[in-house]
Amino acid sequence: MKIAILSDIHGNYAALSEVLRSIDRQGISNLFVLGDQLGYYFQAEEVYKELSRYVNCMIQGNHERLFLEFLKADEVRRKELTEKYGSCFSFYEKTFTPDLINFIRKLPKSMSVERDGLRFSLCHGSPVDEDQYVYPDAEAEIFQQFDMPGADFVFFGHTHYPMMLCGKHSVLINPGSVGQARTVGGVANWGILDTKNGVYTPQCTPYNIQTVIEDLAKKKNTKSYLQEVLKRNNAWHEV
Repeated sequence: MKIAILSDIHGNYAALSEVLRSIDRQGISNLFVLGDQLGYYFQAEEVYKELSRYVNCMIQGNHERLFLEFLKADEVRRKELTEKYGSCFSFYEKTFTPDLINFIRKLPKSMSVERDGLRFSLCHGSPVDEDQYVYPDAEAEIFQQFDMPGADFVFFGHTHYPMMLCGKHSVLINPGSVGQARTVGGVANWGILDTKNGVYTPQCTPYNIQTVIEDLAKKKNTKSYLQEVLKRNNAWHEV
């Protein structure tokens, strides 16, 4: 069995669409989705709808929790969240169905899964803290907390930086971000795990950022970072 590992889509449907085309071409029907399906960009409803076509194990990220907080927050906190993350949460509040909001609310923060005799731990930040940022240059002691005797693979996201490290017990993997890569803008980072041989293969899928930028303008989102990060380190987009 081949399993596609996706994280940090962030409502970027243009990026997800290209990734799913690649997944479909390879005949993959099983997904691990590691959180932050929404946040920043506006096509999160389409993201959840497309992902529902697959057999997937999906967890919450910090942006799912921030959105749920936004729904209950007072005006001061709503303003803080909007200033930091843009106007996406307000848009979701107006457009998401009650069923979708309830689905998001029920997503687990982490998950343990077994496939073909391999044991997987799925989390967003880390197995010990769902909001922990663990970067590739973190101290060795940090990664030792991930190295779990009960898991052959630990998959996590949150930082948007791809990485892989072999521990004593577990292989620790961050597939990077589908929707807002920190390495090269306009390229979706994800991965494929083959349960037959235990091999993980990183994937880099280019997509057209222009539709995302046009959608930001249409929604009158003035947070310039959301456009700039889509062009990062990519000369084709920086001209």
